[in-house]
Amino acid sequence: MSANARRDFAQLLAGARMALQDPDRRSEETRLRLVDQLAKAEGLIETHMVPWEIAVHVARIDHRHGSEFFAALTRQALMAQVGSYCRIWWSEIDDKRDPADLDDDAVASTYFDRHHGECLETDMISIPAPEALVTMPVRSDRYVTLSNHHIQPSTGDLLDEWARLPPEDRPLGVAETGYGWFVLTDPIHQDSVEEVPVELAAVLSFARDQGCRYLLLDRDGDEVDGLNHFDW
Repeated sequence: MSANARRDFAQLLAGARMALQDPDRRSEETRLRLVDQLAKAEGLIETHMVPWEIAVHVARIDHRHGSEFFAALTRQALMAQVGSYCRIWWSEIDDKRDPADLDDDAVASTYFDRHHGECLETDMISIPAPEALVTMPVRSDRYVTLSNHHIQPSTGDLLDEWARLPPEDRPLGVAETGYGWFVLTDPIHQDSVEEVPVELAAVLSFARDQGCRYLLLDRDGDEVDGLNHFDW
C-alpha cells in the first residue's frame, strides 16, 4: 500500500463491496486484481500490522521526584490516567472539593493550575506503519523509536516492574505502552547506574546522541548497527 494507506484501504473495501453488489460488471482482470489486493490486506491483518501510521497520545508530569510518563491510543484514555494521578495526590493542593466528583479534564486542569511544583505536558505523536519502519532511516525529533530487540527480555521485565513503581522509586522514567516502553533518556543518576542493564544504558546513550529526550522501545521499531541484538 502507498503512503496514503488509510485511504487505499478504504478504497479496497469499497471496491470489494461494489464487486459483490454487481459482479457481472467486473472484468476477470479486475476481479483477479481485487482478489490479490484483498489477500495482501488479509496478510497484514493476520500479522497484526496496521498498514498506516498510528497516533499515540502521550503525557509527561514533572514533579519533585522526577518525571512520570503516560501513553494511550485516545486522548480520553490518556486523561483518565492523568486524572487518576491527580486524584492520588489531590491533598497536595488547596482545594476542598472531592476530586471523584470532577471529570478527568477538570481534575487535571485544577491540579496543575494550583500545584506550583508540578507541571503537565501532553502531545500526540505518530508511529509509522511497519512497512515504513523497514525502509525509512531512524526517525528522531523529540523521541526516537527503536526495536525492543536491542534489550534483553529480562530487561523488558525490569522495565515493566519499574513502570509500576512510584516515580520516586524508579531508577529512570519509564511508561509501559502495551507493545513496549517510553523511557526518559536523561543521564542516569549515579545512585541508579548499577541498576540499569548495560545494553539499556547503551540504547539510552544512542537516543541522547540523536538529540532525543525520549526513547520509544517498540516491537516494530528500527534496528540500528552498533547496538546489541537479542532474540525474544
